[in-house]
Amino acid sequence: MPLAALVLVLGAAVCHSAWNLLVKSDARRLEIQSGALIVGAVLCSPVLLMYPLSSVSRVAWGVILLSGLLETAYVFALSAAYGAGDLSLVYPVARGTPPLLVVPLAIVFLGERPSWQGLAGIGLVVLGICASHAGPAAGHGPGQPNRRALGLALLTGVFTAGYSLVNKVGVHLVPVPLYALLVFGVDAALIYLVRWVRGGLAAPRVGDAPWGRTVVVGVLMMAAYLAVLAAMAQAPVSYVVAAREVSVVVAAVLGALVLGERHSAARVAGAAVIFTGLVLLALSRSP
Repeated sequence: MPLAALVLVLGAAVCHSAWNLLVKSDARRLEIQSGALIVGAVLCSPVLLMYPLSSVSRVAWGVILLSGLLETAYVFALSAAYGAGDLSLVYPVARGTPPLLVVPLAIVFLGERPSWQGLAGIGLVVLGICASHAGPAAGHGPGQPNRRALGLALLTGVFTAGYSLVNKVGVHLVPVPLYALLVFGVDAALIYLVRWVRGGLAAPRVGDAPWGRTVVVGVLMMAAYLAVLAAMAQAPVSYVVAAREVSVVVAAVLGALVLGERHSAARVAGAAVIFTGLVLLALSRSP
């Protein structure tokens, strides 16, 4: 995996875990995420001066719309998952699921052929995530897993795998900044449409609206998205999706320091296994 791609992915992981912490720690999760998408799109809008919309082909528009649909579903699933369980419960499952799905699908549909070091690194990342999640769910006793939170986290991971594969195709059809802008725009429009249909789009009072948090989340969202897309343009999507799961370690640390969530020895060991997997990914090369 090229060093530049790995650095981009690691930076994206930090941004991603940070905005997830901000979303998790506020009850207005959907409102913040939908507003943050608009913030991210506005920040990226100057790219229209360099890349006109007329340059986007019909096929590319189809890919953009499909990515927007999957990412809209991701936002709703993630918001519901955080409403049902702790960050340390939801985040590892939501981030650990995509590599299990993306690797075989990328091999079958995109023709990727990861090296043995790459496959071993991906395997260690997934194993580390599973190890870090061993034991009863936070806030539930033995034999009482939070099935709703786990189910929603798994669904979030499925949507992440879906839009990751679509985005791998998209970055080769549309310049990365323009692609990010258009997907964010589609995503924001779909979320507001769903909220309007569901009757949850009442205008917030100025004093109650989480403007500051929304702007910060928007900046972190767009930074993470641009970094991942740029990495996908340089490296196999199976490597990128696996490497970005280092965010599980970052989220665990933030959950402990900011939210006061406790972590077992298994989660510490899992973090070490994830790090080992990242080293193998960094050393691997596509055959």
